[in-house]
Amino acid sequence: MTPLAVLLFALGFAVSWAAGRYLGRFAAIAQGAAIGCCGVGAFIYGMPDFWKDNILYVLVILLIYGLIGAVIFRAGVARREGAK
Repeated sequence: MTPLAVLLFALGFAVSWAAGRYLGRFAAIAQGAAIGCCGVGAFIYGMPDFWKDNILYVLVILLIYGLIGAVIFRAGVARREGAK
């Protein structure tokens, strides 16, 4: 895994939390777009050989990545609601 892939995965998590914490409207859309773009980008640009050779593993990893991103998003929403 290259540093670019790690950076993109971490960026997806950070944007996911920030969308839950600071956005009211369209937060779920922003979270989904961030997780999708960052996750796929991490595989395409950060690990191109793994992407080409193991597409089934990539899809399972992206599913798990999306589920973890959803938990992080819900933590941001809970923080926002607790701050009100």
